[in-house]
Amino acid sequence: MRRRVLTLLVVGLMLFATACGNASEGSTAEFATATESKSSGYDSFGLSESASADSIGSGDYADYEEQDYESDYSNDGGSEVDLSEYDTSRKLIYTSYINLESKKFDEDVDAIKELVSANGGYFESTSSYGNEEYGSRSASFTARIPSDKYEAFMNSVGEVGSLASKSESVDDITSSYVDVQARLKSLNTKLERLQELEEQADNLEDLLAIEDRINDVQYQIESYTAQKKAYDDQIDYSTVSIDITEVSTYSEVKADTAWNRFVEAFGSSFAGFVAFIQAFVIAIIYLLPYLILIAIILCIIFFVRKKKGKGFSFKKKDKKTDQS
Repeated sequence: MRRRVLTLLVVGLMLFATACGNASEGSTAEFATATESKSSGYDSFGLSESASADSIGSGDYADYEEQDYESDYSNDGGSEVDLSEYDTSRKLIYTSYINLESKKFDEDVDAIKELVSANGGYFESTSSYGNEEYGSRSASFTARIPSDKYEAFMNSVGEVGSLASKSESVDDITSSYVDVQARLKSLNTKLERLQELEEQADNLEDLLAIEDRINDVQYQIESYTAQKKAYDDQIDYSTVSIDITEVSTYSEVKADTAWNRFVEAFGSSFAGFVAFIQAFVIAIIYLLPYLILIAIILCIIFFVRKKKGKGFSFKKKDKKTDQS
């Protein structure tokens, strides 16, 4: 009888222990399921739906945000980038230099100004040198000409006076222009997402962190916008630098022969000799007042010494005195 009672007690204790173990396992499983469910409730920015924006200012969010930005702009996956929403037309910057000689300086300068105005351009800078008296005037202009009028202007301005030299260059910035457009698009998208997060922030620390990121993105947007405007200005208006010099005779283009080199050397030498004589005469003219003053002073000294018997004349010695 006692053995049966003990056996029943032992079996009862075992059943009770088994039931407690199952209950513990069940509550643990429920807790794990709840935790997993909570973890899966993150939105596209890695934030919990329930929310504390405590993770907004953390390094994990910052890393995710930068990764998200880079993935918007880069194309590491090997797929083709859709360029349909960008302006991919050829972007060319024209820059040229023209050197002109003129026998009618005033008329030719006015002609250049009229050509710039007639083609819808404007002067970025102007300067002039020399004077009309010596006939050695020159002027320099930096003109901005609309790109669609560039060729017509270059053909017309080359006919003013005599064209001494001309150079042109073209810079293709198409890839740089598309790059700026892509960065602006990505930064604007990033700004919109940050503004959405700003509305969800529920404490001051997170709000300040998001506003700091917004300010940084806005600064980058302004910088790229300014760069794009600079590109547009250079593309829409070509830059033409013009130098015009007043001359008495136009420079001639001669064949490079021995005789022509001899004539040119002799002409240069003679011109140098004439320039030296001119410079010498001009120097004498500049010094003439001083020379006259020196001559007057010497005459006064000579007159005073002569009056005192100490002139520069030599008296003849008496022969008798010498014989004695």
